[in-house]
Amino acid sequence: MTMKNFAPLWRFGVLVAALSSTAAMPPISQQARAALDRTLGTKGVYVDEESAYTFAFPRTDISVHVGRQRLSPAQAPRSWATFSPSMHQEALVSGEIIVLEDEVNPAMSAALSGGLEVTGLGNTLLFDQPRLLTMNVSGEGTFQTLAGALRKTLDEVGRAGPGRSSSSSLGALSPPVANSIDAAPLNGVLSMRGVVAEGIYRAAIGRVALVNGTPIGREMGMSTSLVIFGTNDRAFVQAELIVNPDELQRVLKALRARDFTVTSIRKHTVGEHPESLFIRVWKQAAALELAKGLRFALDVEVGAAKVASNSGRR
Repeated sequence: MTMKNFAPLWRFGVLVAALSSTAAMPPISQQARAALDRTLGTKGVYVDEESAYTFAFPRTDISVHVGRQRLSPAQAPRSWATFSPSMHQEALVSGEIIVLEDEVNPAMSAALSGGLEVTGLGNTLLFDQPRLLTMNVSGEGTFQTLAGALRKTLDEVGRAGPGRSSSSSLGALSPPVANSIDAAPLNGVLSMRGVVAEGIYRAAIGRVALVNGTPIGREMGMSTSLVIFGTNDRAFVQAELIVNPDELQRVLKALRARDFTVTSIRKHTVGEHPESLFIRVWKQAAALELAKGLRFALDVEVGAAKVASNSGRR
């Protein structure tokens, strides 16, 4: 039999093994399911063949429209979470939390401090009002610990109550700030060789990854990069930090501990080695404070500093 003829049988074998493995998972007891219902404040749906208990959390507190089309609460994206037994601890949870822009970072801090992992953040729709984002979360532990962490995360969603919009009324816009950033103090803190052009500071640190066996580095986008503009006393930073999966959670905690606003967590490439993810952040402060905050996150990334337990802005 040729490898070409063998391939479909091989894939069938993998499928059978996967289905058998799922079927072998222990059930979630009625008592555990009832406890999850109480903690989360709603009743889940149990899928017996996968030993999965899933919950849905519609955003009934907001009215969503896409373009000129208004969505009913049933049509609008909704948060969900599913619990399953774990092979290593008691339980696993995986889910997606639908958040407004001003809910992203409070909800992220609650998830991280509760022991959940935040694994993704991005747009939910396009042309939606108010703007919705999807935050992916996961975790492993006991059913009750995971449910408690999820409940605290959900409590940060819609905290201001019904009718909340994605942002408060901004009133008249401020004019752009003139740019006059000094590079030397920032380079000293960041240990980078940034440059200033037209008063704006830019710097980057590269990594090397393999894509289809070809090495790519900083100039191909595999880098932590930052832009600081404004004045030394009133500055703004836009930064993107490259991390691997093992670094992601501790860097997120470090950024929230220094009050950076996380705006997205995403990939740039597919199939690269080592796997790389990119965290985009924004903050306004004195330029030196911004540099010190980023330096702290970079030190945490490489293990030279640690985030205090349960730290993070709420």
